[in-house]
Amino acid sequence: MVKSLEDIGKRVMAARKDLGLTQTDLATALRMERTAISKIETGLRGIDALELAQLAQVLRRPIGWFLSDPSSSVVSRRDDREGIVRREDVELEALALDVEQLVKLGVLDPPALATPPVDSIAAAEPAALKARALAELADHEPVWDLVRVAERLGLYAFVLPMDRGEAPELDGSYVALQRGGVALISADSDSGRRRFTIAHELGHHVLADAYSTEWVVGTGATEREKIINAFAIHFLMPRAAIGPRWKKFRGDADPRGAAIRLAVEFGMSWSAACAQLHRVGCLTDQLHATLAPQKPTSVDYLERELTIRNDGSPPTVPPRYAAAVLRALNKGKLGRTRAVELLHGTVLEIDLPAEKPVPLEAMAAELEPLPR
Repeated sequence: MVKSLEDIGKRVMAARKDLGLTQTDLATALRMERTAISKIETGLRGIDALELAQLAQVLRRPIGWFLSDPSSSVVSRRDDREGIVRREDVELEALALDVEQLVKLGVLDPPALATPPVDSIAAAEPAALKARALAELADHEPVWDLVRVAERLGLYAFVLPMDRGEAPELDGSYVALQRGGVALISADSDSGRRRFTIAHELGHHVLADAYSTEWVVGTGATEREKIINAFAIHFLMPRAAIGPRWKKFRGDADPRGAAIRLAVEFGMSWSAACAQLHRVGCLTDQLHATLAPQKPTSVDYLERELTIRNDGSPPTVPPRYAAAVLRALNKGKLGRTRAVELLHGTVLEIDLPAEKPVPLEAMAAELEPLPR
């Protein structure tokens, strides 16, 4: 936790600059003198709880963000970018702090996950099959409710609207915690792309990456990203599931029709499904090159009596995480307002049970006394 007024001031300054606000802008919003903001940012002025709550609201940060040190993995992301702070870093860091708070309160227990290092595309397939086994999935079955499945492996994936600024193609990002990991998934993608993104970030988690720096998922810009993409595809559509279905759907006679059916059954994007069918030998090089650009239309689905199944519709929070929030509320370890904040729009405060008094020792897990 942050120990000094100077540390809090640095967080205030970082949040203000991230929103493009001047000290005068912030002072006006808070009905304070500009000099007061300057003193806060340099650690020369204390902040009471009410002022901190107002700062948090204006600067669009949870209160705990101002009082906590950033995750070491988030710091590493910034170091890779020469200290640049991006909106996704801030949002991902806030989620990481939320998960860590629940762990500290003793209501959330991320599972331990030990996996061997994977440094080749060939090794990605057995790693994906092992992950499926750990998640209690059979090799032949499609994976649905992917956020819930990822949580079994210690990845807390949140599908949320994001303030993406000038970067319109953000898909997802991952950061490792001391226990577990957190992924932020864009709510703007369709179901197939969201699912691939969750599986992609699960790959970073299972293969023990500290964080993912490739924000646009599926580009394969680096060798590591190609390995992660291979993991994601094998996790979503394992080889053992394809052969019998390819035969059942008459893939040799109608490869496009069979590919469409497989993509729908396994909730895959068209490009990912075609890539996997090519990888396992169902599609030749020439046939893959021909079919991949022919993205299915609504008529293709209607002709085959297929319905696109939606998964991870926003806002989605991990179910065990949500249950942990409610346990903390019921035990008096969280207040209703904080519980609503942690649940990210999946419930309204009016729907929550009556609030119990929060003991001082429990509040310390969320907020330390502010230095004066």
